[in-house]
Amino acid sequence: MPERIVVTVLVDNTAGDRGLLSEHGLSFLIETDDHPVLFDTGQGFALHHNAQRLNISLVDLDAIVISHGHYDHTGGLPALLKHSSKTDLFLHPEAIAPKYSSRGDIGSPIQDAQALSNQVHRLVWTERPTEVIPGVWVTGSIPRHHPLENTEGWFWCNPERTDRDLLPDDQALFMETPNGFVVILGCAHAGVINTLDYIAEITGERKFYAVLGGMHLLHASSDRIGATLERLKRYEVQLIGANHCTGMKAISMLWHELGDRCLHCRTGTQLVIGRQAG
Repeated sequence: MPERIVVTVLVDNTAGDRGLLSEHGLSFLIETDDHPVLFDTGQGFALHHNAQRLNISLVDLDAIVISHGHYDHTGGLPALLKHSSKTDLFLHPEAIAPKYSSRGDIGSPIQDAQALSNQVHRLVWTERPTEVIPGVWVTGSIPRHHPLENTEGWFWCNPERTDRDLLPDDQALFMETPNGFVVILGCAHAGVINTLDYIAEITGERKFYAVLGGMHLLHASSDRIGATLERLKRYEVQLIGANHCTGMKAISMLWHELGDRCLHCRTGTQLVIGRQAG
């Protein structure tokens, strides 16, 4: 288990500090005992600017992990891969499949497996739970069981919009820390409840220290948001940093119900877990 983990929000829909940029997208940097892992890349407009402002290098990361294949999580890949010859890239095979919504193409800017493989040290497909670096894992495809959870939107695999995309590529990151398990969500298209239940099944854990990231509750019913709140309580989550696609209604309900367990998780937010600096 890493003694110290630093989680930094590099891209989110809102920015917390002067000089940082926001965009509709998400990217987290996870640093565990000097092993940097990037989880998602945003759209690509804000990532490098924000990293520079925060004095963070994105050259030769240990690993890049992609939560799913939508543009607001994969858009920064082309620029990153120019400096990633020593980096392992982890993603589900369906993350590079064509993806569409009513707005048109919303897929990854790179949809060629060979092109990806040629630019990284190792390309790792993550259909099942996979270790990224010691103590840090990605779930792979998440089973869907809860009756209130769905992909929370209309997504398709073709431009004619006849073939529904259920986003089997949706996956989350989880890691063991001195404070307990931390879960980082991309968009949680598989559902927050399904995701936490699956990680609990994988790890045997029944408590989580922190859950951070996008919860895709923007258009969710009050019943679904309520069920999500109850599951966070059941797992005794101590820190909740909902951002990106969670939606103001759900974020307001989280803050109302869980109070000081919630934290602002905007661009520039940094969370130190375990041994403190100095």
